[in-house]
Amino acid sequence: MDSDYVLFICSQSVAFLPQLRGRGLLSDSQSETRELPVSDLGAALTDGVVLCHLANHVRPRSVPSIHVPSPAVPKLTMAKCRRNVENFLEACRRIGVPQDSLCSVGEVLEGKGGGVYCTVGVLLSMAPLSFGPSPRVQLAGFALFYLSVMSALCAIYVHLAPHA
Repeated sequence: MDSDYVLFICSQSVAFLPQLRGRGLLSDSQSETRELPVSDLGAALTDGVVLCHLANHVRPRSVPSIHVPSPAVPKLTMAKCRRNVENFLEACRRIGVPQDSLCSVGEVLEGKGGGVYCTVGVLLSMAPLSFGPSPRVQLAGFALFYLSVMSALCAIYVHLAPHA
């Protein structure tokens, strides 16, 4: 695999982590991923939690159950980590990631990045592009709607109000 491609996928994955954190998809026990160097990204993905959330970002509800660490038990058992990774890989298959682009469960659990980055790269390439209106356009539309409704209510009030 081309090292430039791996670095590109790493940078895309690292850029995606704050989005997950900002949406409340990363737990407090995963807060150490904020300042991970790219070389440690594979190790940060070993519990499968971020990978499962990534699959759900690409296609909502593709991983219906994700084992996440809790404050009481901040480290997942190996069985739960394995189950998360298996669920992620199964979701990738259902989304359409080709079999030859999928990493193995062992690669993820051992923190080996190459195959994982390839899988994440193909998965991210399958994410639907968002063509919805920007927040600014949505706000302008709401403001126009609000002003129209208020003007209509004002006109009705003036028309129906008793004149003294």
